[in-house]
Amino acid sequence: TGTKNLFASLEKAGERLTFGIDPSHAPQYLAERGLSLEQDLGAAEYRARYFGAEARRMRGHEFYRVALARVGRHAA
Repeated sequence: TGTKNLFASLEKAGERLTFGIDPSHAPQYLAERGLSLEQDLGAAEYRARYFGAEARRMRGHEFYRVALARVGRHAA
């Protein structure tokens, strides 16, 4: 199946997937741990931000995300 193939491919690359969360649950999850969500970027967004023009040629799993959290509550 697709999931088995994904996990096998990640394991082979030394990148075990050990944690996942529905993005809509991230703010509450972080708040319960004393953190506040500052940014939540989808795969296309973080590739463009960190890889620039090269991102257009990159392939990957679109469900990957990058979250940036701050210690403490978000300033109002």
